[in-house]
Amino acid sequence: MTHKHQGLAHVVINNATISAVDELIRQNRRITTREIAAELSISKGTVHRSRQKLGYGKVCAQWVSMHLSENQETARMGVCLTQQFLH
Repeated sequence: MTHKHQGLAHVVINNATISAVDELIRQNRRITTREIAAELSISKGTVHRSRQKLGYGKVCAQWVSMHLSENQETARMGVCLTQQFLH
């Protein structure tokens, strides 16, 4: 489905597109936005918006979830507190 906005076609991201992007990232954490776009025949902008909805960000050239579990948050807080006391 497309909508016209200032003369440009805008593709509405659906759950199938988001799931396909998620699957490709899970298969290869080092896949690039360009490779995902080519594989799925979608724009890089659509890949970017899908990735944002999924909560992925690049860290050391790998896609990682930017959402921490409760245990990860607790561990990170412990490290931060320990480092504060060491200074």
